[in-house]
Parts: sequence; structure tokens; C-alpha cells
Amino acid sequence: MMKLKIKKLIKEERKFSPNEIQAKLLSLNDCFDMKLLISPDSKNVLKLSKNSEENLISDGINNYKKHNESPILYPKEISLSWKDGHLPLKYNYSALLQYTLLSQIKQHGEINAPLSSEASLKHKWRFKDFCKNLNGLVLDVGCDQPSQSSQLIPENCKYIGLDPYAGKGEFRIIGLGEIIPIANSSVNAVTFNTSLDHILDYHTAIEESYRVLKKDGRIIIASYCWIEKATLLTDDVHFHHFREYEIIGALEDYFSNIEIKRYEDPKNDSHRYGLYVSATK
Repeated sequence: MMKLKIKKLIKEERKFSPNEIQAKLLSLNDCFDMKLLISPDSKNVLKLSKNSEENLISDGINNYKKHNESPILYPKEISLSWKDGHLPLKYNYSALLQYTLLSQIKQHGEINAPLSSEASLKHKWRFKDFCKNLNGLVLDVGCDQPSQSSQLIPENCKYIGLDPYAGKGEFRIIGLGEIIPIANSSVNAVTFNTSLDHILDYHTAIEESYRVLKKDGRIIIASYCWIEKATLLTDDVHFHHFREYEIIGALEDYFSNIEIKRYEDPKNDSHRYGLYVSATK
């Protein structure tokens, strides 16, 4: 089996210490004030529906529900097919429903290492250090728990999370990284903190990131990259075991000024390493 050659990896043993210092978490009202949210269908700006009794978000034509104040901004084709928070497990002729069902199946199980694990704390220190020069509004795609993830973003920033699942009640935008319901040229940074490998069409997610970024905005990606043993046949939660050239190649289609750091695997595995990459619009 061929083993890819890579440049020297950084050995870093420092660990993240959880704290109360974090970026400012945006609220739904903040999003409305900034005209940040758009319909995933019409691409028009969303507002609170005039029919306040229904507690809906609307672009004047399409209405979207909320879950614990988090707007559910899936395309209508998906949301109309939902039953009890998920798509029924059946064949669909619609390409979009097929795609979403595949993603749902892959992400059914536990996808994250325990937050307090040594490997997780090492990664978080590296990611926080890599993001230390960010400013302005940061969109975190695949945010998981915003109260935790926002601690990795500088406190001078504003933070909004996007995730396909409602989570534990914390405010976020519920939607897809491939169809980001955020207005054009509206954020200063987009981050994928070990989430890009959970997105089947990662090229489209990167293209969407380019769309929502302001000029000179930055995309930040942290991901494992594989040197060998990259089969997906034994992986029930990820769509990709990236090689570095796959991520860099996708970025080069849209971005410039690509900066890279490569760290030894925080679990001390030799078949993969941690890639941290930044690029500018």
C-alpha cells in the first residue's frame, strides 16, 4: 500500500483550558437586525412573520418554523418531508432528498470525541491558536454546541453557529453547509472545525463559504488528513478521509493566500495528521 509523503509535522502537547471567555453569541433578533438570514429557497431576506401567533420566519412567500428559537432553514422540499425531526428511511426520486437522507444516515451515531478527552483538548488548543487573529462576524459551520465552540474564537468577534441538528437547545441556525441560509458577503470568517469531512459535497460547502464571506474574509478548516489506511469501509460517520491535496485543491478554485499548519495526530496515530488551513477571499 502506497504511503503519501508529507512535510514535517509539528509536535504540540499543549491543551485547551475551558473558560468563560468567548466570542459574542448572536441571537435571532441580532440576525434580523443585521438582515443576515435568507431563505434557502428564494434567497430573499427573512423576517419574523407578521402572523406572530404562528411564530414563523418568512420571506413573504415561504415560511419556516423555529425550534427553541433556532430557525429551521432547510429547503422546503426537505422540511415538508420531515416526520418527527428526520426523513423517513425510504427511497426518494428527488436528488436533494436522497442526498439529505444519506447525510442523516451517516450522522445518526455519535460523531465527536468526548469534550474532555486529551485528544480533543489538544485539538482545541491548536484550533484556538490558529484562529487567534480572526475578527468581525464568524460563521461556524457544524457548530455542535455554540457555548463550547465559541470559546475557540477570539472574544472580540461575533459568533453564529450553523448545524444540521437542533442540539441541546442552544441557539444556532439549523441548516446545511451546502445551502447556507446566510446573505451574500455578510461574514468575516467561516470555520469548519473538524466538520468538513461530515459534508458529502464539500466542494459546494466551500463555494457557499466563498459566497457569504466579505472581501478579504477568511475560511478556516481543521481536519484530519490521511497518509495511509484511508478506507471508508469501516467508518460509519464520516463521508471523507481526506488527503491534503483534496482540501487544498478545492480551496484553490476560489481562494488565495493559503496558509497551512500540520500537527501530529493528537491520538498519536501514525496514519493521519491534523491539518489546519486558512485562505482568503
